[in-house]
Amino acid sequence: MIKAVDTYQPSKGTKFATYAARCIQNEILMQLRAQRKSRKDVSLYSPIGTDKEGNEITIGDILFSESDSTEDEVSRRMELNTMRQLLDVLDERERKVIELRFGLADGREWTQNEVADSLDISRSYVSRLEKRALLKMFHQSHVAKERKQAIRNARLHS
Repeated sequence: MIKAVDTYQPSKGTKFATYAARCIQNEILMQLRAQRKSRKDVSLYSPIGTDKEGNEITIGDILFSESDSTEDEVSRRMELNTMRQLLDVLDERERKVIELRFGLADGREWTQNEVADSLDISRSYVSRLEKRALLKMFHQSHVAKERKQAIRNARLHS
């Protein structure tokens, strides 16, 4: 995981959770290959490292974890946090549509029909509002990333 944090490049467009999972998988494969070369056999109980508390981690611990669902949940939470930060660029109605559609309001993702009924507007208008809001948020996110990169570059060259 530390390797993933140190080598992650957001500019490549990959989600951190996906990148970290791949790094961990690669490390496991490297361990497996190294063990195969040295012993010619590998057990699910073969140690591959230790955790923060110094407990031994085995291949079975990694393979039988809920890493896929954990990765999805981490990714989902990161996306929701990012969305919450970008809500300021939206007008009141766009904000309400995004909050309801993506579960930011009550944790439940509402359908376009449910949002339309709640706001007393048509489903097609909900769709247009959602699309416009997401485009605004995407644009704001892109501008923020460019700004951060410009600041990093300025620090490197000063």
